[in-house]
Amino acid sequence: MAEQNQDDETLEELEIRSASWYQKKLAYSDIIYEVNEDTHVATITLNRPEKMNAMSHQLRAELFHALKHSDLNKDINVIVIKGAGRCFTAGYDLTGMGSDEPDLGSQFVDTSGVTHWARYVVQQWFQIWDLGKVVIGQLHGYALAGGSELASMCDLLVSTPDCQIGYPPMRSMGVDMLWFPWNLPMRKAMELAVTGDSMTGEEAYRLGMVNYCVDQEDIDEFTAVFAERVALMNWQLATQYKRATKKAYEIQGIRTALDGQALFAYHRVSESDFARDMAKKFGSMPLKEYLNLRDDPYKENKARMDEILERQKKGD
Repeated sequence: MAEQNQDDETLEELEIRSASWYQKKLAYSDIIYEVNEDTHVATITLNRPEKMNAMSHQLRAELFHALKHSDLNKDINVIVIKGAGRCFTAGYDLTGMGSDEPDLGSQFVDTSGVTHWARYVVQQWFQIWDLGKVVIGQLHGYALAGGSELASMCDLLVSTPDCQIGYPPMRSMGVDMLWFPWNLPMRKAMELAVTGDSMTGEEAYRLGMVNYCVDQEDIDEFTAVFAERVALMNWQLATQYKRATKKAYEIQGIRTALDGQALFAYHRVSESDFARDMAKKFGSMPLKEYLNLRDDPYKENKARMDEILERQKKGD
């Protein structure tokens, strides 16, 4: 019994140190962190514009620290996440993504097996779901692959009309987090799942995934005003309402579904001769050449579909 008490005390000390670390302000290198004390809004800007804000381990670690730092600050009611430069984020930085994923504060500990990366990132993104503060994602340019995962976990979304939102890597590599059924109507979710297509911000707005669709020149101002509106509500009330709303989706099975899909993500892909061949090519040819090989047949087919739809409009 004495040993058990000692273990409990040690765990408690670790938890205290962890919370203390998130309360500290850090000197970030891959994000910009700003707080507007008048509106009670914190803004996190993904800041690797030369890499289209590709999410490296460093960027993700800084993002989660800033999110939790904001969550612990009683003077912050709302958190905005956006991207610098051309886009929100084009996805994960595939360079250096080995098996040495950093501990970003979730309860995920099992890194065994071929599916550990998918299970790892699903658990990490659910930390946004579990935050007390409301998180608004501001999308422009691209929100692809891992970037679409991040967007899907934000509580509210504002997008430009031409932003591309989707998961093209599933055409050859599989998908880490199949968020489509939880953000879109069933038929559209199925279409994205079996084509790897992306949708525009305008379409995402029409289908209910995005709250507002705003032109590029106005999106910064609009998101700031929208965040200010949400922040008018006392954060303790907003936290109760956020958690009650999220609980409704948990009862429907969102955590179980996403965790289950991640558990088997790459087993299915590994059974495909095509996927194994594409994996070899990914490591042996220039990235642009690989992406052309993967996506050109879909682009050509989409052009034919658009041509038919355009004929229908002229017929009307």
